[in-house]
Amino acid sequence: MKSWTKWYVWGAMMCFAFRGFGQIGEKVGPVRVLNMNNQSVALPMLGQKNLLIFYADPSRPRQNKEFRNYMKQHPVYGSNIDLYGVVNMAAAPLIPDAVIRKMVKKEVKGTDGQVYFDPNETLSTAWRLPGANNNFTIIFVNKDLVIEFYKAGQLTSGEQEQILQLLRKYEK
Repeated sequence: MKSWTKWYVWGAMMCFAFRGFGQIGEKVGPVRVLNMNNQSVALPMLGQKNLLIFYADPSRPRQNKEFRNYMKQHPVYGSNIDLYGVVNMAAAPLIPDAVIRKMVKKEVKGTDGQVYFDPNETLSTAWRLPGANNNFTIIFVNKDLVIEFYKAGQLTSGEQEQILQLLRKYEK
């Protein structure tokens, strides 16, 4: 029975040890994505502005729709903050890239929204974002390249308010 206890304790310690990846307080590095013209570019404004990034799984178009609509109606403008989307195309292998691009154009039509494409889950891998490949993920990264907010999946109203507080904090 003692050996089971050791394995249980070891397993619990490993879970806590890896829990921090892609979490609040973790520092991130540069990543390359594709722009609307299919050209490779560095993740825009990383380290220059505080960023709110919508990392979207195209097979989850309804996740966080309410919050996205709110952000469309209340756009963020400021010299300290930028907001854009990155579409995780590899998260939806059954949806053709052309269909994904058409969905994106429809989503940002009538807005100043910028969208980039991640064809190989580069962002989620480089930043070790748990759950990001099967969810609509929201990430807030400050100028110091530190994650201040991370959520893979549907936001609660409290989490939405937390993001809005971060935006207010850095708008000044």
